[in-house]
Amino acid sequence: MTTERPGFRSFASTPLAITLWVATVAATAMFLAFGWNLLQMSILIVPLAVVSIAVTAAALKKTRGS
Repeated sequence: MTTERPGFRSFASTPLAITLWVATVAATAMFLAFGWNLLQMSILIVPLAVVSIAVTAAALKKTRGS
């Protein structure tokens, strides 16, 4: 049993944060290349960006030991 609280912090890591940001940029580039509108792009990009931000923040906290 671990003492960490459940949530993003329990599985956050720097490689995961980098992977999520690369996926966000790749999805954005793909949607722009296809010429899709903002509504179609936002269905995937907004949740992916929110998770990327949360995992990045958790990874930074975990790395700094706060």
